[in-house]
Amino acid sequence: MALRVAVIGTGNMGIHHLRNYYHNPDVELVGFVEPNEKNAEKVKTKYPIEHFADYKKVLGKVDAVSIATPTCTHFEIASFFLSHQIHVLLEKPITDSIEEAEDLIEIAKQQNTLLSIGHIERFNPVIQELKNILKKESPVFVEIHRESPFDPRIYDVDVVSDLMIHDIDALYYILKRKLNIVSSTGIKVHSNKSDLVNVQLISDDNVLINITTSRATEQKIRSWRIILKDKLIEADLLERKLYLSSRTEVGKKIFDTNADHHYTQEQITAKILVKNDEPLQIEIDNFIQSILGNTILEVEGKDGLKALKLVKEIQQKIITV
Repeated sequence: MALRVAVIGTGNMGIHHLRNYYHNPDVELVGFVEPNEKNAEKVKTKYPIEHFADYKKVLGKVDAVSIATPTCTHFEIASFFLSHQIHVLLEKPITDSIEEAEDLIEIAKQQNTLLSIGHIERFNPVIQELKNILKKESPVFVEIHRESPFDPRIYDVDVVSDLMIHDIDALYYILKRKLNIVSSTGIKVHSNKSDLVNVQLISDDNVLINITTSRATEQKIRSWRIILKDKLIEADLLERKLYLSSRTEVGKKIFDTNADHHYTQEQITAKILVKNDEPLQIEIDNFIQSILGNTILEVEGKDGLKALKLVKEIQQKIITV
């Protein structure tokens, strides 16, 4: 029997949720919620499903919902569905405040209902491969760039909540270490909130991390550069490319002995093949299969709360220049 699902909000992310549910064989897509009639008409031309102007109207018709609305509405909408034992996939950030996030987690626990948070980068095949590589060896330094052009539709959060939170969650997921803030600097470019932020973090075992996040860059960049003791990892999360450079045995000998190194290959770079799967499709499938009891939920409410706590700390410590 197919799981009955509705999508709440059909903006930039919501429309992609709709597409993935529409083609999922384990889902009956009941409909979508969109208060704006003009936007709803556009959606209905692509997906001939029922439209609801009020999210409360889907109650009794669904087993689960995806919520892709502005962050300021997350607590109200998610708490409504969780209280009625409807499973929720909630776009990041989990909520506006830590207190609201804690309340949502408690409601989900009391109602024995799944609450998953849309930290989509966990499902990026490049991040999955990085996690596998770094199980064997700890990095020394991590440099992350997440940059995009300005999008005026994102009006209720700064660049830390909007974009940097992806990398914060991915760092927790990969490194599994406590992260401490060294510095946090922001610049307002297009809005009255920080549009470009640079943060330096250090883990409890001295991994140095530098994150530059911008929504004022006229190019989309999603790059990680990881320095290990004798390796360099370069990752492009958009193009799904991953390269590993390491010193050859000859190179190690030259380094150790300071020998003559004419005409020797000291380093070698390997391209690591990664899958080209769509992260959102994997995320939604994990949510659905977790409800059906076929797998374990990958991103829980507690993960969203953990990322939100560091986001709030970074925001509090930002020095605006």
